Amino acid sequence: MELDLGSDWLEDALPVREGDAVLAAAEGGDRLLRLLAARPRLMAVVDRRPAQLCLAELKLAGLKTLGHPEYLELIGLRPSRRRRALYQRLRWLLRREADEFWLARLGILDRGVALQGTFERRLSSFRQFVRFVHGRRKVERFLALPGVEERRSFYAGEWQTFLWKKFGAVLWKRWFDVPPARLERLLLDGRLLAPPAAIPADRFESAKEVANRALLVWEPPDAYFRSLPDGSIDAFALGRMDLTGLESEVARLAAPGARVTFVAETSERLTGFVPAAPPREAGFFPGLVLAGSFAP
Repeated sequence: MELDLGSDWLEDALPVREGDAVLAAAEGGDRLLRLLAARPRLMAVVDRRPAQLCLAELKLAGLKTLGHPEYLELIGLRPSRRRRALYQRLRWLLRREADEFWLARLGILDRGVALQGTFERRLSSFRQFVRFVHGRRKVERFLALPGVEERRSFYAGEWQTFLWKKFGAVLWKRWFDVPPARLERLLLDGRLLAPPAAIPADRFESAKEVANRALLVWEPPDAYFRSLPDGSIDAFALGRMDLTGLESEVARLAAPGARVTFVAETSERLTGFVPAAPPREAGFFPGLVLAGSFAP
């Protein structure tokens, strides 16, 4: 089992309000902390990929055990030489399967899990290539620009060399599964060459206060969904989880007015949900981010 994501790169509107019952996909685990900061009354975390549940459990244990600076050290968003020591402080909170998973991957812990998923390693390789093509100084100048318009001007004037225009689309396709035009937008937005966003200290502390309201569900989502009563969920943050075969269960579980966000290949609708906003690109990932509310 390897990590699909070390961080949550998908930016979607978080559909959670204080007091909600939430059903969320584990994904990279970061969004779970932001959801907890909204103070739901409970949050069940599901995923079809056991590795992502192990990652979510690690981050939730870090939330419960560590201070904000130590947490950023543990996951790799601050330099550290003591990640194994930090892991020893939280591993008593992990179930045996998750502890064994990380003990078999201490090298990933040493390097910081936030940057060690399959996608993060691919992104790191791409960034190394960009620095090779353009040079470190040009990339640093680009990153130092304050906004989209300044980056757009720089991109048109200095980035779009003859070789980049000729081979850029082909080279980008090697690393990513989305069209070059979307990658250009991510570059101009400042996201393509930037590290994953860290949870702010105030939201980290808010999430810590209610961390015990999160429940990691280790059984398959299909079985867990069927075990829940009708109308029991106020918000679904389903990310990129495959919902095939679960569409009717989501509608059954939704309370009146329940909110949902998820990623789909097309602008399809879930049964019983009406769109709450126009579909948006799913950032680095294929598909669209869809948001809706339940109207039975």
